[in-house]
Amino acid sequence: MSKLNDLKEIINSGKFPNKYNEFGGANLIITKNKDRGFHEGDTIIYSEHAAALSWLVDQLHGIYNEEINYANKYRFYPTIGELIKESLTSQDQIIESMLFVVDEIEKRWGSK
Repeated sequence: MSKLNDLKEIINSGKFPNKYNEFGGANLIITKNKDRGFHEGDTIIYSEHAAALSWLVDQLHGIYNEEINYANKYRFYPTIGELIKESLTSQDQIIESMLFVVDEIEKRWGSK
């Protein structure tokens, strides 16, 4: 079974963490804190599901680590943020949003 399929199984089961360090780096910030500082050009996701979404970013980083480098990380991480923004139209749709992000990253970065 592929790493991405394993990740999708975890997401579908709902067994992702609800307590996890919020992600901040490479022009992407995921936080619950609306007062969190940021820099111009950052993609910012404010969500009550910041922990789960940050965990997802870390999982995708682990899967695509060999492809991510000092230059393209500024494309990889903000792309994840834009996909989250596009798909997370309701806070109730966290699983659907996470699966959408995984599917879109797979299309853009290849199967794993």
